[in-house]
Amino acid sequence: MIEQKSRTAFNLDTILLSDFVKIPYRSKVILDIGTGAGPVMLYLSQKTKAKIIGVEIQEDRFLQASHNIQLNHLESQCSVIHQDIKTVMMKDVDVIVTNPPFFKINETSNVNDSIDDTIARHEVSLSLEELIESASRILKYAGYFVMIHRPDRFAEIVSVMNRYHMEIKRVRFVHPYVDDKANHVLIEAVKKGSPGMMLEKPLILYVEKHIPTRELVEIYGGRSYAVNSAL
Repeated sequence: MIEQKSRTAFNLDTILLSDFVKIPYRSKVILDIGTGAGPVMLYLSQKTKAKIIGVEIQEDRFLQASHNIQLNHLESQCSVIHQDIKTVMMKDVDVIVTNPPFFKINETSNVNDSIDDTIARHEVSLSLEELIESASRILKYAGYFVMIHRPDRFAEIVSVMNRYHMEIKRVRFVHPYVDDKANHVLIEAVKKGSPGMMLEKPLILYVEKHIPTRELVEIYGGRSYAVNSAL
């Protein structure tokens, strides 16, 4: 159960990211950067017994995430800290997941009136480079970093990942319809991993308007949410 205010609402990005994440069996600590109301934490709690920690810079969203943890009686597994990820001093985290701000600060498309929404969607408080640098600093050797982002920034993501010794291992492009260009990309990287990237088959969301594909129905149905070994 997830309670949320309209401006902290999660969307399909959250569900796609949670489905894409594979959690190694021996993982002990998972970090969710920019947890918002905490939906990724709650979804991942169904995949693993590892400790899951959300990091949220905005107070309203931090409080909502804390409430949702209590609402689902997950205090023994999940927690959230009200902090800027750039100042988090944790080390040796096994897995980091994030649905980060997609838009550069100089982009004017989809600019919101609410400063909270602007921070969530635009790189006001956290740039792509700051995000990846923080993930590389916090992850243990061979730790996993999983994110969803925009395909038009994929080349930039690859460049920044290389700069901070993050080897991209899996990539999946997401298309609204089979004939549409991709509008999201799911990425898994490993800190100081060996070379070799797998490009997974495209994820098509809809057969036609309001009619989801079989795979999207399975994702919505929680196909991957069982406490087991994914790797």
